[in-house]
Amino acid sequence: MNDDTLPNCELCATSGGVVLWQSALCRVVRVEHPDYPGFCRVIWNRHVREMTDLAAEEREELMRVVFAVESVVRALFSPDKINL
Repeated sequence: MNDDTLPNCELCATSGGVVLWQSALCRVVRVEHPDYPGFCRVIWNRHVREMTDLAAEEREELMRVVFAVESVVRALFSPDKINL
């Protein structure tokens, strides 16, 4: 654990799900949920409370990953709706 993580934060202390992809900044995980087969999370590796706590360039990178995940989930699962 580094200085940017919190020991009592589940997403800092664990992977948060099955890691599908990761970079130095964030990771994409699949969350096991029987009602939501395409449930994925994009988790910033450094602990931040809200997306607006990120620098502008970090937010741009985060959203690039979020939109890529949305595209893949739509292609694989054809959901009625995507919630971000």
